[in-house]
Amino acid sequence: NEERYKFPNPNPFIQPDEENEAASVAYHYRSWNLGNNQKIVIRCEQDCVQIGPNGEELFVNIKAINEWNSKIGSGLDWRTKLDMQRGAVLAAELRNNGFKLAKWTTCAILAGSDQMKFGYVSRQNFKDASRHTILGMQNFKPQEFATQMALNMDNGWGIVRVLVDFFMSKPDGRYLIMKDPMKPILRIYSVPENSFDSEEETSEDENDHQNSEQQKK
Repeated sequence: NEERYKFPNPNPFIQPDEENEAASVAYHYRSWNLGNNQKIVIRCEQDCVQIGPNGEELFVNIKAINEWNSKIGSGLDWRTKLDMQRGAVLAAELRNNGFKLAKWTTCAILAGSDQMKFGYVSRQNFKDASRHTILGMQNFKPQEFATQMALNMDNGWGIVRVLVDFFMSKPDGRYLIMKDPMKPILRIYSVPENSFDSEEETSEDENDHQNSEQQKK
C-alpha cells in the first residue's frame, strides 16, 4: 500500500481520457553526443525506485530469468540447487543466454540504473505455463555485472558510431537492419517509406478493439 513514486513529467503515452492504467515502467529519455555535431536520444526504462540505506533514491531494473526444464536438458534443478549453487545457475544462464543478459545490462547502464535485480522464476508445474514461483533474487550493480560478463560498453558505442556514419552517408529514407541468425553478419536493406504502415495500422486497430471490448465488460 505504499504510495507510487511520481516522476516530474507525466507519461507521454497516456491520454487524459484513458481509463486503463499505464504500464508499470518509467521512461527516461537521455541524450549522448557522438561528435561531429551528432547527438543520439535513447528512451530508457526504470522499473522501480527503492530507498537506499542512507535514504537515497535508487533506480532499479528488474528482470526475470526463467528456468528451463532440467529433466530435458543437462541443466541444474533450481529448486534443489539454487540456494547452494546460485553462481553455477547464473554461469549457465550466461553461457546459454549471454546476449539477453548483455542486452539487459546495457539497457540498465544506459538508463543510469543504480541496481539490477534478477528474479529466478520457475513454473509451479512444467506443464502449466500460467502459474510461476519466484525461487530467489539476486542484486547487481550494472557496471560491475558488465565487468563480470566481459561486456565492453566502449565497443558498443563504437558499433553505434559505425552504424551512424554508415547511414549518414546514405540518402534519406527508411532502412532495415537484420542480423543473420547463423552468422555474425548484419544485413542492411533500403525499404520504401510505407513498408510497415499497414502492419502498424492493423496493430492499432486490434488494440482499439481490445480496449472497446474491455470497456463493454
